Amino acid sequence: MSGSQVSAQIRSVLTAPRGHRFPRTNARSPRPAVPALQSESAWTETHQDRQERLLRQMGDNPRVAYMLEHGPVPHWVRVARQHREQAAQKAAEAASLAEPEPVPPRGRHRAPRPWWGWPATAISSTLLLGLNALEILDQNLTQHTGILT
Repeated sequence: MSGSQVSAQIRSVLTAPRGHRFPRTNARSPRPAVPALQSESAWTETHQDRQERLLRQMGDNPRVAYMLEHGPVPHWVRVARQHREQAAQKAAEAASLAEPEPVPPRGRHRAPRPWWGWPATAISSTLLLGLNALEILDQNLTQHTGILT
C-alpha cells in the first residue's frame, strides 16, 4: 500500500501518541467508594429489613435459596458442630501430648551409610588371630624339631 491509499482514520491512529492510539474497551468508569443512599429511610433500616433485602438480592446463590426454602439452621446444629470441633481439638491435644512426633525416615536422597565398618573389623581381627596362631605353631614346630635332631 502506498501512502496515498491509506485512509484518514488509519492515518489518525498511526499519528496518535503512544497510549492514545486505540480506544480502551475494558476501561471501567470510576465508582464512588460508598454508594449513595437512595432515601432517608435507608438510615433507619432495621437489621431484619436489611437481612431480608440482602437475601432477596442473593436468591440465585444455592445456599441462600435452600435457606429461604427450608428456613435457617436450628440452634442445636450449631451447638452440635461446636461440640464436635471441641472434641476433635481435645483429641488432637491428647494425641500430641501422648506420643512425640516420629523421626522422619532417612530418605534415599542422602548418602548411603558406610558398609565396610564392621566387615573390615572382622576381617582384620581374623587375620591378626591367624598370624598369632602361625607364630605359635612356628615356635612349637622349631622346639619339637630341635628335640628330634
